[in-house]
Amino acid sequence: MQRNPYFKDIIIRILIHLNVDSMKKQLSIGGVLLAIVFIFGNFSPDKQSVVILTAVNEEPNLPATPLDYENVKIPGHLLDIDSTDTGYGGVIDTMHLSIITDERATLGRVLFYDEKLSALENISCGSCHDQSLSFTENKPFSEGISALTKRNSMHLNDLGWTNRSGFSWDLEITTLDEMIVLPLTDENEIGANMLEVSAKLAETSYYPDLFRDAYGTSEINEERIVDALVQFISSMTTFNSKLDQAAANDFRYFTDEEIAGKELFSQACAICHSQGITFGVSDPDFSPVEIFPFLFNNGLPVDLEDAGAGEWNSEFENLFKVPTLRNIELTAPYMHDGRFNTLEEVVEHYSEDVEENEWTIFIPDGGFNFSVSDKENLVAFMKTFTDKDFITDEKWSDPFKLSSTNNIEGFSNLVLKPNPMSEYAVIEFDNENSNLVSVNILNAEGKLLRHDKTTGNSYSMYKEDFQSGMYFIELIMDDARSVQKLIVK
Repeated sequence: MQRNPYFKDIIIRILIHLNVDSMKKQLSIGGVLLAIVFIFGNFSPDKQSVVILTAVNEEPNLPATPLDYENVKIPGHLLDIDSTDTGYGGVIDTMHLSIITDERATLGRVLFYDEKLSALENISCGSCHDQSLSFTENKPFSEGISALTKRNSMHLNDLGWTNRSGFSWDLEITTLDEMIVLPLTDENEIGANMLEVSAKLAETSYYPDLFRDAYGTSEINEERIVDALVQFISSMTTFNSKLDQAAANDFRYFTDEEIAGKELFSQACAICHSQGITFGVSDPDFSPVEIFPFLFNNGLPVDLEDAGAGEWNSEFENLFKVPTLRNIELTAPYMHDGRFNTLEEVVEHYSEDVEENEWTIFIPDGGFNFSVSDKENLVAFMKTFTDKDFITDEKWSDPFKLSSTNNIEGFSNLVLKPNPMSEYAVIEFDNENSNLVSVNILNAEGKLLRHDKTTGNSYSMYKEDFQSGMYFIELIMDDARSVQKLIVK
């Protein structure tokens, strides 16, 4: 047998890749894709062989009994109108939490993370909304299919009960349903055709049963897809923060700095940042910026690239949504354009750098002029809004995981961009010690097209070397192995 030009020793690789939809009845382990690639070289007993087995789970890993989404435990201080003022108050509207069912939220969880919803099956809602970051992204703008998105990805926590009168940065979107449809169908984001998506999901092994459990029949359509996503996102509540625990115990768990920050926040910030504020209006066509425009002023300089609410009403230029501050510690960078990287920078802006405009009614000219200790106390208080359980809870986690029969560890901070490839694509990963990394590029049938090595933390590929189609990029470094899917148009 002729020696393989890429290897001195025989390497037998088992890379998994079969068509799940055509074989779903034959697979015994939850829709695992299996593709077997054998790369042979000269063989002799004294030559070492390496076996690599990578399994990509194409079906969601769900418990037999749905996780609990229905029984939302709302802290008493949010329900009692006579409760002690927390400095971040406002009695909440629980109606939108009471409609959640375990089965529909479970379906929404699967849809949220399933790349099958995207046009090229390479992106999901979870791609830009990371649970560990309270469902936002630690970059100013997301990388869309062909360009950066216009605004920073907003966190999704607590959308089911806080400030439901406007969901986008420019407050034009008035319902959660509409907020979900927009990125689903946007050509630069998920780019889904909902009729095609419905037909595609109906051919999977798992969605008909999930829709039947959720809605009584296996019919799949846009209305049900959106409703399930609404219920999953509405279930994302952060009611186990230090603030909630302390409010139930007269704040005796608070430090002196947190108490001082609470009092200052109540005086300077809470008029706009009151959790659960609904403006007392249930009309979905009501836009609070038209009645309370001064609440949506952030004192930033005029943004020549983004007029905010001014894009749909010229009277409200440079006014932007007031988001909940729950889990704010986790959701940097801040503001609609991600201009601030830390809470300290945000507080500094409101202290020293506010630019006066027609709406700076509640912000003093130039800012609040906080002292050094004031700034530190405000940041300390805002960090009590963090619910750390939220970012690890299984019920909001990705049910689609790269899995392996031998528990192979994956690469850290692995990113492949742009994907689909434009003129080139780069795969980046952690490699602080400049270890040797093997790079294997395989086509959709699992045939090895290229083997390369690098000691860097990235590897570049150029479109001129590829035909249109789907490819698998396999990285191997010691015991770490990862596989990424690359689309070339």
